[in-house]
Amino acid sequence: MSFDFPSNDPVLDSEGRAFRTYLQWFNWLHLTAQAIRQSGPTAERPTNLLWVGRPFYDTTLNKPVYVSQVRPTIVWRDAAGVVA
Repeated sequence: MSFDFPSNDPVLDSEGRAFRTYLQWFNWLHLTAQAIRQSGPTAERPTNLLWVGRPFYDTTLNKPVYVSQVRPTIVWRDAAGVVA
């Protein structure tokens, strides 16, 4: 996962509106911040916006789990490396 800054160009245009590349970048940051705070039962684990290392607090297991693989299937593991 990368949060590379879109460019060294100004963030705002002459009318004070953010350029599209920055709007997309800020949206990606926002979605990522929401994703790392997500929790719920095992049956509701996310299936999109996934990356290796993405956390999810599993309320069925009462512990955090992390994505270890996204292709060909999604694999979640706990902190000990056990498939969860």
